[in-house]
Amino acid sequence: MTRTSAKRKRGEEEEIFDNALEYKRPMAFVAFLLVSLLLVMGTFLNPSFMKQTIKTESNTVIISKQINSHFNRLTTIVNGNSDDENLLSDEQALEVADLIIDYKYGFHLIQTSDTALANQIKQVILKSEKTDSSQVATVRKKLKKQKTSATYIVANAFDLATVLLEANLVTIIRLVAVIVIILCIVAIVSIFKEAFKSHTKRAVIHDLTAGLMWTAFWLMLIYGLMALVPIFFDTSGITALDLGYWLEIASGVFLNYVIVGAALYVISAIPWQVTSN
Repeated sequence: MTRTSAKRKRGEEEEIFDNALEYKRPMAFVAFLLVSLLLVMGTFLNPSFMKQTIKTESNTVIISKQINSHFNRLTTIVNGNSDDENLLSDEQALEVADLIIDYKYGFHLIQTSDTALANQIKQVILKSEKTDSSQVATVRKKLKKQKTSATYIVANAFDLATVLLEANLVTIIRLVAVIVIILCIVAIVSIFKEAFKSHTKRAVIHDLTAGLMWTAFWLMLIYGLMALVPIFFDTSGITALDLGYWLEIASGVFLNYVIVGAALYVISAIPWQVTSN
């Protein structure tokens, strides 16, 4: 009788202790940070992914507008005027965009010069197309006549000094992201070890999956709102660092983040529900 009473008392104390678990908040924060960084590393900081993303039908239009806004600036420099007929083809625009993506998001150390990139873009621009307008043909001829200064004209028109700065910033962000990801993994392992050391398995799983459900909720909310920015706001007026164009392309990627959040919520909800009884 005494043994049964003692066992019941221990069970009640254990249940009260388990109900006092507070691991879901740190778990939610650390998991949100970890998942977000992994998604960013696999998308925005992944040159292969970004080059595939800009080739979708809607994004090709955006990229073409972005590249041709710089090409029009080039025509102003070498030809003295610019208009909507001074357009590169979508294929050439994508080729230029691929070069910039490789330079900016590729795996490299600190970039110190944009000359090689300017020369590559110049070679793309100088290639004749059957769809060339007379204005574009004239711009090409005048750019060829610039000879050595043509590289610097292209660098100026496409704002490659800013691209160089962004490339170095990406390198720093990637390095910091890797360090933070490692710290997040260490933190999650520590949370699991501490939780399982002094609590029942059922209680720990219930609490930690609740944290993951909150992670999923914030993923869907935050990235869902970010995906809606181009819908409710005219981003075309944001010309600094071509941020307006980036937001339009990023909206589709953020929708994928929302899908990841939804999947994580469903996966976490199953063990949470099972351990709630």
